[in-house]
Formats: sequence, structure tokens, C-alpha cells
Amino acid sequence: MVDVKESAEVHKFGGSCLVRREDLIAIVRRVTDSTSQQVLVVSAFHGVTDRLLDQLERGEAANIDAFTAAIELTHLEAAPETVGGPWGARFKQTLSTLNAYLRSYSHTPSDPIRAQVLASGERLSTLAVCSVLDANGIHCHPAWSEEIGIHIEGRGEEGVIDVDRMRDHLTFDLESSIPVVTGWYGLNESDDVTLLGRGGSDLTATSLAAALDAREVTIWRDVSGVLSLSPRWSLPSRNLSYLSYTEAVELALFSEPMLHPGAVEPLRALGLPLRLRPLHDDGVDGTRIGPSVLTLSPRVRAVGSLPRLRPLRIELGAAGSVAPTLAQVSETLGQARISVWSLRASPGEALLLVSERASERAARLLSALPQPPRYEVLPPVTLLSFVGEGVGGDAEVRENIRSAADAADIDLVRLESSEHALRYTVPSEQTEQALERLARRLGLLT
Repeated sequence: MVDVKESAEVHKFGGSCLVRREDLIAIVRRVTDSTSQQVLVVSAFHGVTDRLLDQLERGEAANIDAFTAAIELTHLEAAPETVGGPWGARFKQTLSTLNAYLRSYSHTPSDPIRAQVLASGERLSTLAVCSVLDANGIHCHPAWSEEIGIHIEGRGEEGVIDVDRMRDHLTFDLESSIPVVTGWYGLNESDDVTLLGRGGSDLTATSLAAALDAREVTIWRDVSGVLSLSPRWSLPSRNLSYLSYTEAVELALFSEPMLHPGAVEPLRALGLPLRLRPLHDDGVDGTRIGPSVLTLSPRVRAVGSLPRLRPLRIELGAAGSVAPTLAQVSETLGQARISVWSLRASPGEALLLVSERASERAARLLSALPQPPRYEVLPPVTLLSFVGEGVGGDAEVRENIRSAADAADIDLVRLESSEHALRYTVPSEQTEQALERLARRLGLLT
């Protein structure tokens, strides 16, 4: 059981905050600044997971020693204290175990070994971060997910952490030492290591916060907070000081990754706050995420964008064949792990949105069906999601968006909506123009 004498704080540091030595020194400063009991969650160092994935894909046994040596150097350049610190031997053993897993995978690939290889990034990260904290007089210890009772139901993007089970089985004492927890992975029902989807360390942090009934959870980043528009468009966007849980989920789903889409769910029932803050900027509070705030009238707070999508237009036959055709198409794409970002059916046809990268494979799969439907791959589009509490049912907001698009001759196609989001597509070549005109009309630019 966890000994919590006061309301704790959970701090998560992702790969973008684990790049250089200056980042680790900034983490020391953030930990020192807090007067509460703390739990830290870390991702793998920046780029390490991608390097591990590349090595697994190559499957080459000849260069494994050089590869693990390069991974070691990445950590020691940022945290040279690791070698002579209290976890130096464990660091060396973890590298040796990684080497052995890579060799085993090169001979006999398997999902369990693959998961062990990828989890090594988080394990090494905890040891390096702990070494730097310890060298600066901070009492801490590595806390690996398999050791402290983090269990995952489902796998990959569908995986969730069993918060109730974690609450009953957590095995660290916050009074004596700060645990530095591995993000992104845990154990399945067979007690094998299993991975969450990309960004899963966010979910680890918020699940821990819920299990501890923490005061708040902070996700430290390399940017100032959540903007009203993605930074990729280089438009002067407003920084959002507050988002509701629902708004945050919508932006997480339909924009560049700012947060794991499931990360707010463990917090929602308890009303626990989540903050996104910049690691290196003391003067910026970032973005706070919490319960809904009632407003006099709905308004768009932000626009999420998913570029480089391809619509697949599928012809549907008689009314009795519509449901079976759509079910067959959805099952086929789902089994191939091709995400369908939108599905809209109308008399005679259905329109699906898939990523441009996956569109050719999706087309081949449809053509290979026993009774292939007639389909057409349309030119690329960008999905825009206009996010704000209650905007989905507000006619004035819809008309404002439509009139701005018509005035700029933007080919805006409406998709399905939810209570808190209006979704449209625009042709890829009109994306920046559409965002600039619509964001200006909606007051989202500075």
C-alpha cells in the first residue's frame, strides 16, 4: 500500500523534456521547487523509442553491440552521474538485458520480446533521471511498472490502466523517497509486459494521480501550453489558459498529439486538475484542464486539424446491403489497423477518411474482398474540428463558420458533429487559407 500523508502531486516528463543535460537540470529544479509529496513519471529519452523500433524492424544481429553502446551514450551524455551512482549497476544490467532481447528477437521475433525491448527505453530513463536527482540531494528511486502493480486492460491504442487495482497494489512510500515511474507500459492479465499507445505515459501519469487521489497532475512539455491553432500553421494563435476535459479530449483526438486521448478519463470522475506546462519557462503557467465551465453562449475555443487525409467514396447498393457493406469495410480496415477518422453514410454512398499514407493499402484491401464494393479514392483533405463547450448544437456558431468559408470561397464540407465539436473537411491546398480566415472570424488569433 502507498503511504500518503498529504495530497501528492504527479509530474510527468516526456521525451521532449529528456533531450539534453539542461533538461535534466530543469527537472531537478522543478522537483526542488515543489513542497508536496511527489511522484514522477518519465518517458524514454527523446528519439530512443524510434531507434528501438528501427532496430527491431531491421532485425540485424551483427550491429546489436554497437546499437546498445549508442543507446548507453545517449543517456550518459545527459546524465554522466549514472555510471558512478547508486543505480549504475542496474543501468548496465538493463543495457545487457536489452542486448539479449534484441538478439532473441533477431532470431525469433515475438510480441512479448518486442514489448520488452521497447519498455527498455523507459527503464533506462528512470535510472538516468534518478541518478541526476540523487546527485543533487533528492531522495528518489526507480519504480518500474511491473514492480509497482500497473496493470493494463486491452492493448495499444485501446489499452487502459486498471486504476482500482493499482490503488490496491501500489508498493511505494512517498514519505521517504520520490518514485520515478516508467510510463507507457504495464502488465497484462498474464503478467507479461504490454504497451499502451503512443503518448501512453500521459495515461500512466493521470492513472497514478487518480489512484493516489492526487492534488493535481502536471505534464511538462517543450511548448508554452495549448494553442487555439496547431503551431504547425505558424499563425499567431492564442494560448488557452483553461480547457474542459471534453475540449481537451477532442483536441487530443483531432489535432497533433498534445495529450493521450484517454488521459483525462481517470481524472474526470474525481474532478482532478491536469496542467500542461513548459519545462524551461518559469513565467508561463501553461494550460489547465478540468471540469466544464458554464458560459453565457457557446463559442469555439480552438480548431484541431488533421492534415493529409484521403476520402474513400464507396458506392452502396440497395438499402438491405448498406449495413453489411459498411460492417465488412470497417472490419477489414480495423483488422489492418487502419484508422478511420470519419465515416458518413448517405443514400447510395459512404465516405470514409483515412490517412494518406494508409490510403493505398486500404484500397488494396477493399479490392481483395470476396465481394469488393465499388470505390473511389478522392484528393487529399484536412479535417478541421471546431472545439468548444456546446458548439455542436449552436446554429449561430455553425452559420458563422459557414459564412466565413463562403466569403473566402473555401470548399468546406461538413462531417458529423458532437455536442462539443463541429467537424469539416477542406481540400489540402486550402488548409492554411481556411484556418487563417476562419480563426480570424472566430477571434482565435492574437
